[in-house]
Amino acid sequence: MLLLTFFAEFEIEVCVALVVIVLAYQIRKVVIPPSDFPKNIPTIPFYVLLFGPFFDWDQQEIFDLHYREKLEKHGAVKVYFAQRWNILVTRPEFVSQLFRDDLIFEKTGNHVKIPHSVFSEFTGDNMISAGYKNWKVYRKIITDSILFPNLSPLTDNTKKLLEKLQKLTNGGETIIKVSDLLQRYTMANIGDCVIGVNFRTMDDGENVHVYEQLRRVKQMIFTPLFMMFPFLDRLPIACRKRAREAVHSFKKGYADQILEERCSENNNRVGPRLAESFEVGEITEKQFQDNSIMALLAGHENPQLVLTSLLYILAKHHSVQNKVRIELEHYNKESKLPYLTSVIYETIRLYPPIGQLINRRANRKVILGEGIVIPPLTYVGYNNFGTQRDRGVWGADADEFRPERWGTNEEEIASFYALSKSRCTFPAFHGRRRACLGEKFAIYELKLAVAVIIRNFHLSLDPNWKDKITRAGPICPVQLSIVFNNISKRVING
Repeated sequence: MLLLTFFAEFEIEVCVALVVIVLAYQIRKVVIPPSDFPKNIPTIPFYVLLFGPFFDWDQQEIFDLHYREKLEKHGAVKVYFAQRWNILVTRPEFVSQLFRDDLIFEKTGNHVKIPHSVFSEFTGDNMISAGYKNWKVYRKIITDSILFPNLSPLTDNTKKLLEKLQKLTNGGETIIKVSDLLQRYTMANIGDCVIGVNFRTMDDGENVHVYEQLRRVKQMIFTPLFMMFPFLDRLPIACRKRAREAVHSFKKGYADQILEERCSENNNRVGPRLAESFEVGEITEKQFQDNSIMALLAGHENPQLVLTSLLYILAKHHSVQNKVRIELEHYNKESKLPYLTSVIYETIRLYPPIGQLINRRANRKVILGEGIVIPPLTYVGYNNFGTQRDRGVWGADADEFRPERWGTNEEEIASFYALSKSRCTFPAFHGRRRACLGEKFAIYELKLAVAVIIRNFHLSLDPNWKDKITRAGPICPVQLSIVFNNISKRVING
């Protein structure tokens, strides 16, 4: 009997020891980078990941306190993100190497990195994060639709934006939280001009089911705890089961709407092109849904983020706002609005909508720069926020909003913009083969919206609004609140 008791106690102690060992190993994987990671670049402590969601620090505060000095000195750091250690770079020559050697640093998005997560199930294998083989297929299908959008609905939607703002101000002054209205505007634009779906988000009294459903799905997906530790999505947690079901329902409903609204007038848009490719067997049903989702998300969220940041800048800097207004008063079809263009570029420099991307994986052992050895299968990403605010690149005033740095006329601005992109000092639109296809459409959309707003309203920041940007993920002022003062009831034709 004593012997049996001894063995029973021994088995319990062994089990406890094994549990402790496993836990210790898992904790070590989070706290300490892998032993084969480069030793000649610093490490960002894993707990920095918690500062935004749990301590209400915004991304600029976190960057200034924990990233900036290390990145400006070394150009690369080790960071813990999406349940693994990664290499994050900001030095332009390192970013350029990622873009140039894209078959070595091949894109491998969340559908490979964290395939079990609800987030990766939402975005899937898409045109932005797909590996080279699938990307070539997707690009062949969608390129023309994005590069040559139908611009006529853009003018109509911008008129509707103006009408809504005039109705809210009623000829006077009012405070508006702009995020929802701007998101409806950019979602209408991407649907009408590029995807080939009328989301009706700018129409009064219409069914905006897709818009409201998308908001609910995103709220369910983007929970800080599960975004930071996506392995939790493997567990049978009720709220994650509901989130997964909501993702499946939304993707199917959205794909059905694309199919229902196909007609001869929009056959060259992204949605019908993807649907046709699915029907002939060029892509699977899941790839049709994944790419349709990404066209919607990237096509409306990124412009909405930049437009929000633009209104923040114009409301904060009245001298800039007035200068833009004067330029618009003298606008003619021969002019390309150089000052407004430089204001847009400078806003994107300071507030890139996607601050950080870690979606490339080294296919083999490779040397980054002159001596940073990257082990095979290591994820490598770049931080646009850091590169575009690097004082070694942009000068001591890198954090200051100074549109004049881009030039004083159309030729200077265009030349410096092209140079900044080619040298990867301005990687907000990514680069080389994987550069953003929607860049020109987005810039045109931003110019049109700003022109209509500034011609008709004087903007000021709500004195009760707390000046902060987002805590994590996409970058823009949080819940921006602006005082709109109606200075004209003229309807602008755009």
